[in-house]
Amino acid sequence: MKLDKRKLVKQTTSLVVGFGTAKIVNDTIRNNVDLDNPVKNITVGVAAFAIGGMVADAATTYTDRMIDELADAINEFRQPNSTN
Repeated sequence: MKLDKRKLVKQTTSLVVGFGTAKIVNDTIRNNVDLDNPVKNITVGVAAFAIGGMVADAATTYTDRMIDELADAINEFRQPNSTN
């Protein structure tokens, strides 16, 4: 089985971005919302999870695109100049 380096980089980056994004969103919400009763605690927790997932998906899409652009630029730079 051939190792697809670009896919491995994307998966690793997605994992890191996903955890980081979810942590940031969750902490931001919990530090700015009063959780003075169990209902708020549950609903805010569920909402934070959903929002964290949505933001993580968007961040992953962005980083995947950036990885592709960078890899393509590197590959183009490494190819011999066809005009010579």
